[in-house]
Amino acid sequence: MRLSLKALEPDPLSVFARGALGRICRGPVTKVVPFGVFVQVADGVEGLVQRDELVGDPRVGDELTVEVTQINLRRRRISVTLV
Repeated sequence: MRLSLKALEPDPLSVFARGALGRICRGPVTKVVPFGVFVQVADGVEGLVQRDELVGDPRVGDELTVEVTQINLRRRRISVTLV
């Protein structure tokens, strides 16, 4: 087991998950992948917008407004939908 200063900091996903379901967030597209785009919804936290929900062809850096629809802490995944 290794110790680090980062391990002492709270997990950004766990902190974000408290009360985040249904939250409206605005953030930049951080990655474009074949199945959708990842949008930064908080510092160190990204959510996935599925490809079938997208209008047009968003690029990295484009700002999108999304709503948090699912949070799975065990799998470390956040699903969001466009607003």
